[in-house]
Amino acid sequence: MQIGTKQFFQTQVTSMNDLQSQIGKIQEQVSSGKSILVPSDNPGGYTTAARLSRSEASIQQYSRNISVAKSRLGQEDTVLSSSANILSRLNELTIAGSNGTNSQASRTAIADEMTQLSDQLMALGNTKDPNGDYLFGGYKTKNPPFITTADGVAYVGDTGRKEVELAQGFSTPTSSNGNEIFMNASRDASGKPISIFQVIKNATTQLATGNLTSDNVSQIQTAIDHNSAYQSICGSRLQKVDNIDQNSQDLLLNVQQDKSAIEDADLTKLATELQQKTLTLNASESVFAKVAQLSLFNYLK
Repeated sequence: MQIGTKQFFQTQVTSMNDLQSQIGKIQEQVSSGKSILVPSDNPGGYTTAARLSRSEASIQQYSRNISVAKSRLGQEDTVLSSSANILSRLNELTIAGSNGTNSQASRTAIADEMTQLSDQLMALGNTKDPNGDYLFGGYKTKNPPFITTADGVAYVGDTGRKEVELAQGFSTPTSSNGNEIFMNASRDASGKPISIFQVIKNATTQLATGNLTSDNVSQIQTAIDHNSAYQSICGSRLQKVDNIDQNSQDLLLNVQQDKSAIEDADLTKLATELQQKTLTLNASESVFAKVAQLSLFNYLK
């Protein structure tokens, strides 16, 4: 066999191997949908895409925090709305209970309903979030924050507020604590803060011996205003979360578009290139096979 033929074989084999590698690379790009598979494909683009991926992951983590905040604040809003309805009914009962024509039976019926409403408020105070944590326990989320004692309803949570970071430099409490919502709901005759449960207990105690007084009515009305104030606080927090959520979604879309522009493959272009290189490889293999057969025949001859 002549040296020239040997060199031809080596050149053709090397060329076909290169084509096979190129075809394999194109097939990987088509399969993954990415034009940059390793840093050497595009060092600058790879670095930029990696930075954008980190930004995307950070925004998505903030989005998960936002979802938690929306869920818990939405629950708090529901609880405060239910509390407002209960307080409205308590207001009706205290006004009715202050009527001088009430019989003992009427006063007893009013007191019984008030006690039931107090139990409902306590149940609301022990609301759990979707993770099973108590919503109004502050940082003490594993045990009920409100318990019944010999003196009435006691708060055994703390005064903290669980917060989440919504974006860099922006965070929000995901609920108020039970102490500030329920345990400082009104004022006694001396101006000292008292719980909504104590307000109801004062009323039911008074009804056992006589009609309710203006102080009883005033305490319930103060509790209504107090609950309304926390509804506004909760609403403001939800508005903040919604605004940041919208900004985060816009930012995420921009980051994903920038990342896509850098690393996404042009599938139409790749398909054409794959077809061309496959045809070239097939032709090279055909030519090589024919030349190899002829060279072997000459050698044997």
